[in-house]
Order: sequence, then C-alpha cells, then structure tokens
Amino acid sequence: MGEKDLDIDALLALSSQMGRERWRVLSDAAQVVANYLVCHPRVEAVRYPGLKADPDFPRAANALVGGFGPRVAYRVAGDAAGEWRLWEADARDARQQVMELESAL
Repeated sequence: MGEKDLDIDALLALSSQMGRERWRVLSDAAQVVANYLVCHPRVEAVRYPGLKADPDFPRAANALVGGFGPRVAYRVAGDAAGEWRLWEADARDARQQVMELESAL
C-alpha cells in the first residue's frame, strides 16, 4: 500500500472527481468493511480515516465531507513483512463486499 492511497489530500481530490452521491455510497460501504476488519481475528491492523482510532481521523473529520472515502488498508497477521493490503469499496451492498473479503482472508 502506498501512503498516497489514504492521504487526506488525495481523498479530497478523489471526492471531487466522484461527486457527492457516489462518494457517500462508497464511503458508507468502506465504513462497514473497515469496522468488520477491526473485529476480524486474522487482521492485525486497519487504516481508514473514518475510524476514530485512525491517526488521520481528526483531520479527515474536518476535511472530508459526506464520508471518508472508499479505501481501507489492512494488515493480515502472518503476512510477509507486514504488508498492507488495500480494499476499495464499490457500489455493491456492503454485506456482499464483507463476504467477498472474508473469503479472501
């Protein structure tokens, strides 16, 4: 994962490209995925600016309007070199995306 994937400035630019409605839909799905990953026993770390525990939350809460974006980064316990994986939410139902992610874990 590149740090630019969750950079607040990059997310601001992405939100203006997507439009408010699409941004909200994708942000809502990503929030569900992020909360799921936080509780998953195989996941050791989650980065999502919409999580209060995320170090970027204070800035993101002030800068991003209508959601925190579609990108969620996470680390799976036992992955080589602690590599971050990146999940990008789409317009499908959030439960479908969680089930797809679960099968990948």
